[in-house]
Amino acid sequence: MKHILETLTHKPLNSIWLKAAVVGSLWASIEIIIGSFLHNLRIPFTGAILSFIGVYLLVSSAQIWKERGLILRAGVICALMKSISPSAMILGPMIGILTEAIILELIIFIFGKNLVSYMLGGAFAVFSTIVHKVVSLIIMYGFDFITILDALYRFGVKQVNLSQLSPLYVVIIIAVLYLAAGMVAALLGYRSGLRYLRHSPDFTTETDFTLQHSDQFFPQNKDQRYSVLFLVINLFAVVGSLLLINSDFTAVALIFSIGYIGFCIIRYKRAMRRFKNSLLWIQFFILILATSLLWTGMSSDTFFSTDGLFTGLKMIFRAIIVITGYAAISVELRNPLIKSIMYKKGFSSLYQSLGLAFSALPGIIAILPNSKEIFKQSSLSFSLLFRKAEIILKLFEKEELNRPSIIIITGEIREGKTTFTKQIVDSLKEKGLRISGFLALGIDENGKRTGFNLLDITTAPTVEPISSHSHLPADEPESRRTNIKDMRLQPAKSAEIQLCSNISHENRIKTGHYYFNPDGLKKGKEILSENNINDIQLFVIDEVGPLEINNQGWASSIETLCKVSIIPQLWVVRKSLVKTAVRKWNTGNIWIFDIKQDSIDLVIKKIQEIIPEKAAGVSQ
Repeated sequence: MKHILETLTHKPLNSIWLKAAVVGSLWASIEIIIGSFLHNLRIPFTGAILSFIGVYLLVSSAQIWKERGLILRAGVICALMKSISPSAMILGPMIGILTEAIILELIIFIFGKNLVSYMLGGAFAVFSTIVHKVVSLIIMYGFDFITILDALYRFGVKQVNLSQLSPLYVVIIIAVLYLAAGMVAALLGYRSGLRYLRHSPDFTTETDFTLQHSDQFFPQNKDQRYSVLFLVINLFAVVGSLLLINSDFTAVALIFSIGYIGFCIIRYKRAMRRFKNSLLWIQFFILILATSLLWTGMSSDTFFSTDGLFTGLKMIFRAIIVITGYAAISVELRNPLIKSIMYKKGFSSLYQSLGLAFSALPGIIAILPNSKEIFKQSSLSFSLLFRKAEIILKLFEKEELNRPSIIIITGEIREGKTTFTKQIVDSLKEKGLRISGFLALGIDENGKRTGFNLLDITTAPTVEPISSHSHLPADEPESRRTNIKDMRLQPAKSAEIQLCSNISHENRIKTGHYYFNPDGLKKGKEILSENNINDIQLFVIDEVGPLEINNQGWASSIETLCKVSIIPQLWVVRKSLVKTAVRKWNTGNIWIFDIKQDSIDLVIKKIQEIIPEKAAGVSQ
């Protein structure tokens, strides 16, 4: 039976997701610029300051765009954009950002959109930062950390003769300050949004903003292997280690935890960079010292407690386990399979809007003043952000409409994908279609595949008859030798260049069994250059393989074509990589054809249906 294996229809994002992408990218840019500035200067209450700004931005945005659920979606996008960290996801700040958005959205949902609701939501959103900090410290060091803080507080107030001041009073004062700060942030944001609406300037004609697409969200280390099994193992290993540390099985806890740490150092070496930070070890030393001195409350004649020292060491060991586990889990969460599963479970809108948000991030950071200037001219800086927000939204809306359709030819390795694609190219050329791109022709020696040559379809001559089936490529299945037309491309030597071979080359990229020729890769990128899209109706890319999945090969060229042109593309992709490939780039509708089940005529018919009637469709 001849049929299309699968059709993936591109559904343009609805308005609320597009706006959430805008707000999320604005929030993330502030987190990056101001957050980096505050953290580098070691300024205290950094989390509260960032939360204050976040509430201001969210409440302002809620006045400009009224959709319910906008704040929550923007929070999810901003939290996930914390994955821009090159070593690992920053799980702590991600959870903090998401918590703020959930609290603010929930309170607005319950009490409605009014000033009181915004101020109440802002108060608890900012207050959540200190709660999140306390919970994080307890997870890292255990409840013994609270005991040390209490002892340190009592020692401090005793020195200044304020021993009658209960710790509860201090907690209440801190809570009131955080709640008040959140209310002020919401009030300022509310007024700022209304002020912007009253002026309602038309900035949609501005063109000094561009989107910069890249496959950087959840960036993957090409040398890192991912496993859902190891993700589960890490989760159980961290919990198990903490339970053992809190039990009386000290020896078992040490053996198990040290083994787990060693495993993580070997498997996630790049993610363990935090342990190279000397400040972390200074903090650990101070904590051990404080625990040794304060564990008995300095009530005895000695200033040192052996029990305190042991408790301090246990707290540090626990912290090392938590940091190691966080880093390992962060790496495994980058697994492309998780992204694919999320797509299938209804999270495609989230990932599409996240990609748009990342494309706007470099431009937003570029137009913002540096961190010092933002604080000096805060109202001017945020006014600029709001003006750009509407421009970015227009670009996002246009982006959703201008996406190229994709035809995928798939099959197993050496099953005849290239031969199948050749027949399609031949037939389309005979029909007068203007095609650009390339094919990867297999090179066989003594029945063994030794490499591939890249054939430039644009400069290759038209098809010529051949006399026998013996001239067909070696990867052509026997079942097809009697079915396909006895024709094939007879390329001119100038149209071919070596793409890869199985002969070892020191200066070549190695993928699988093959070493890729830099000149061949350069030639492929030139063929796919956006300068060559004029008067073209179809791009053929053979193949989209492991190199492209790992952001090498033609990955950047495909990204550019998807951004600047709506010209349909035909990809050759092996079956094991199809699911990853279809989610990697911003494309339109996708049709997947299996060479074992689908006919050449069926593929040609579909291509003719989606080819623009006029020349190349270039997005303006």
